[in-house]
Amino acid sequence: MKVLVSGMIAGMNDRAFIQKVVKLAKLNGKEIHVYNAIHEFTKGGKKPLERLLGTTDYVFELTREREYEKIGFDIQKNNYKDVIIRLPATIEWNRINRKFKDQRILRDFIGPDVIVTLIEAEWVIKKELESIDSPDPFLKALKARQHTIYEILSWMNEEVSLSEDWARYMNIPHYVISVNESPDSLYKLVVYPKPWVVYASYSMTHATEEMRKIVNEIIRKLRSYAVVIDPQTVEISQEFDSPLDREVIYAYTVHRDLHWYVGKVDAVIAIHPYPERPPLSAGMMDELGHARDYMKTRYMIFPKGFSPFTTDSYIEKGHLFETPEEFFDYLENVEKRQKFTDILEL
Repeated sequence: MKVLVSGMIAGMNDRAFIQKVVKLAKLNGKEIHVYNAIHEFTKGGKKPLERLLGTTDYVFELTREREYEKIGFDIQKNNYKDVIIRLPATIEWNRINRKFKDQRILRDFIGPDVIVTLIEAEWVIKKELESIDSPDPFLKALKARQHTIYEILSWMNEEVSLSEDWARYMNIPHYVISVNESPDSLYKLVVYPKPWVVYASYSMTHATEEMRKIVNEIIRKLRSYAVVIDPQTVEISQEFDSPLDREVIYAYTVHRDLHWYVGKVDAVIAIHPYPERPPLSAGMMDELGHARDYMKTRYMIFPKGFSPFTTDSYIEKGHLFETPEEFFDYLENVEKRQKFTDILEL
């Protein structure tokens, strides 16, 4: 599969994440070829990025088109099967978000099967940008601009939004994945056509350490059947420099979970393994409501949870389970979902 991987080109540990994906493939006897579009644009740094960004849109567009054509030709010439093309959909430069409307050239010369946008917690990105220690003029300029939380989240949102537009133009799937996800998430999207993609919904507020272990074990087992999007891989900041930062982070957290995650997956699995009835998570119920509106398949693990609202409104008939064992038995013996036989952990 050919997978375009977009996302901010600074402030995220995306290189290490992609390297883990490649390493996982090698453990399974597969080879994933990786192209770095920024490296190609700049000729390995010989043609500085800030110079390209300072030129006309027309010249930079021609540069991108030429390099995408070369990547597409190289993939075809070598008959590569599994490929990651790491590229930006936008670049924040001189306080302006430069959008690269390259969907036609990408479709015609690379022909991707999937687009994935990588994300990270905004406070982590801010910290990384502020701690840049590099002679590279582009990175030095990013550090000097002291991007705010709102600007970082806006850049991230533009990456997701434009990548989504590319995917719609090409009629291919688009997913959003954290760089802190298990590498098997991107690995499966690269080496398997149309894998089952699910979102794990659960309370992150009321979870005790014991219950979090139960939830994590369910998610671990679920990875044997699907690409799992786990919201805890983007850590929400607990400290805010201002009320505005808190307002923006909260707004983007809701937007991310409901639209970037729930809106794009095949199914939502709600996990509420509490036998003594702590309150249902408001976020989980909102996610289930949105999943219903998006017409996504919905499952729920909820001890003694049968009621007219769970069985007839939020959860489809036959998809409410009192134990994890019942849920996984249903996946295997009723839906006949096949397990991945690959090594899924490094």
